[in-house]
Amino acid sequence: MSKKANSSSTKTRFTPVTVVILVLLALYTAFLIWLLVWSLLTSFKSWEEFRLNVLGLPEKWVWNYSFVLGKYTVPVPSASGVYNVPYGMMFLYSVLYAGGCAFTATLVPCITSYLCARFPYKFGKVVYTVVIIAMILPVVGNLPSEILVAKTFGFFDQIWGLWLMKANFLGMYFLVFYGVFKGLPKTYTEAAKIDGAGNLAILFEIMLPLVKTTFFTVMLINFIGFWNDYQTPLIYLPHYPTVAYGMQQMSVSTEYGMSTIPMRMTGAMLMFIPIFAVFLIFQNRLMANLTMGGIKE
Repeated sequence: MSKKANSSSTKTRFTPVTVVILVLLALYTAFLIWLLVWSLLTSFKSWEEFRLNVLGLPEKWVWNYSFVLGKYTVPVPSASGVYNVPYGMMFLYSVLYAGGCAFTATLVPCITSYLCARFPYKFGKVVYTVVIIAMILPVVGNLPSEILVAKTFGFFDQIWGLWLMKANFLGMYFLVFYGVFKGLPKTYTEAAKIDGAGNLAILFEIMLPLVKTTFFTVMLINFIGFWNDYQTPLIYLPHYPTVAYGMQQMSVSTEYGMSTIPMRMTGAMLMFIPIFAVFLIFQNRLMANLTMGGIKE
């Protein structure tokens, strides 16, 4: 009787509200997929065909990608004049900017949350309170002061400078790591201390490997956010334009007809392909369990 009761209790009950939510989610997912397919098809159309055939398949497939990669450049001012940055250099700057900032913006809250969650000091509670207050109170009008500080310390117009500027523990991901470290059993650290491991060895050899799935997931989310960010490179990296900044300039460019919708969709696909490749490479790690193994009692 107990097995039947357990099996019946675990069955999913479809209520009218559940059905409505599932239908809405299915429609939303289908709409997003349709937008992606439409963008891909539009990137293979010419501007003349797009004006006559907005939603249909291309009658004549045009390879706009080689045209964008070969022709599109972003003018950057310099002491000797203006020089054009090609798409390949913009892609390199995007990888350096997004990858470095994503790593530092993930590592710092991870280590800070570990110290606050695993060591019972009052200062940890102060840090936790500061994070909550910083998330509640809006920060407005701090851009001029940030630029002044960046120029003072030599961070302005330096990709590595933005790595350091993004290395802070404020934000939602501090709470994510804090909850993960709080949920891990203390038996791991106690067993390591018995074996003579120090605090640094426990952190880098035991605790960080246990949260590597969460770490890479947060880092991927940060990478996507920094990859799509064009305002920060526009302000802080005037001589290192990224792909996102190039896309923003493409929308207003009149050279080679880059501002047309097919060209914009081509640029959007060129931005989407690296993100999709990153997901395909790390999907097994991102979808894996939080911890592997454990302690048997």
